[in-house]
Amino acid sequence: MPRLEFSGPDLGRVRFAIMPFQETLKAARGLGLPVAPAGLAGWRHTALSRLPAAARPALALCGAHPRHLPDFLTPQPPSGGQLTFDDELAAALADPGLPVEDDTQAFRSVLRTPSRVVEDLLAEPDRGRRALTASFVALHRAVLAADWPRLHAQLAADVAERARTAAQHGVEAMLAGLAPGLVRWSHPFLEYAGPPAPDHRLAGRGLVLVPSMFLTDAVHRQLNDRQQPMLFYPARTALGFWRDDRAADGRLAGPVGGARARILRLLAARPRGTSELAAELGVAPSTASEQLAALRRAGLVTTTRSGRQACHEPTALAWSLLDVYIG
Repeated sequence: MPRLEFSGPDLGRVRFAIMPFQETLKAARGLGLPVAPAGLAGWRHTALSRLPAAARPALALCGAHPRHLPDFLTPQPPSGGQLTFDDELAAALADPGLPVEDDTQAFRSVLRTPSRVVEDLLAEPDRGRRALTASFVALHRAVLAADWPRLHAQLAADVAERARTAAQHGVEAMLAGLAPGLVRWSHPFLEYAGPPAPDHRLAGRGLVLVPSMFLTDAVHRQLNDRQQPMLFYPARTALGFWRDDRAADGRLAGPVGGARARILRLLAARPRGTSELAAELGVAPSTASEQLAALRRAGLVTTTRSGRQACHEPTALAWSLLDVYIG
C-alpha cells in the first residue's frame, strides 16, 4: 500500500473540506466506469436514464481511469468558509494560470486507451475547458443539484463525527478509523489502498481530508508540489445512504413509510440524537422529531434523555421488522 509520511507538525495541520465540485467528479466517475462502484448500481441506473447528452464529455473524462484525473480539476480548497459548486468549478476550469496542458499530458500517460476528451483538451486547451465547464454544469444539474442538500448533510455529519473523535481521542485515533479496509494508520505513516508507490512525505504541509458519498470503493489522493496534499475517502454513511434509499423505496417502506424506513436504518447502525438524524436526513430537526414521535407511538423507537440531549434507538419490534424486510 502507498503511504503518506507524517511529521509532528503534519498532525496539527490536518483539516477537512467539503467540496461540491469534487462530488460531481466522483459522481461522474461512478457513471463513467464500466462497472458501478459498490452500492451505486441503483443510483447509476436512475441517473443514466436522465443524463443529457451535454454531460457525456464529463463522464468520458472521469471514467477514463478509476483512480486518476488531471490535477487541475482539483483546486486547493480555501482554509475557511464554504465552497460553492460554481466557485470550485471556476477555480478548476477558469483560472488561466493553471498548467492545464502539463496536467493533461500527465493524465494521458496513465491511460490504457486513448480518450477523445483528453486529445481535444490537449489540442485546444481553452476551448476544451469551456466545453468541460458546460458538461459538468449539465451533469450537476441533471443528477446532483436536487439531492445536494441531503448529500451535504451526510458529508457535514461525517466531518463532525471525525472532528469529535479527534477532539476526544486525538488526531491519530481519528486517522486510524478513517476508512477501515482502505486506510491504515501506523505512526508515522498513513497507508491507503492503491498500487505500490514511493512514500510521500507531507513535510509539514499537513493533509486535507475530503469525504465523498460517491467514492464508496476506494480512496483517491491529490499529491503535487503546488498544493496541500489531499485524501478523498468514503464518507462514513456512504454505503448505508444508498442502501437506505433503496430500502425507502422497497419493502420496509410499505409498513412504516419511506422516511421512517431511513430513520430505522440509520438507528440500526448506531443510536443517534435528533439533530444528528436531521442532518443526515437533510431535514429540519422539527421534521425529524415528528417522525421519531410517530415511530415511538408505533413501538419502533425508544428514546432516552440526559439533560437536554435525547438519544434514539430501535426497539426489539423494530429489529424484527428490519430482519424481515431488509435482512
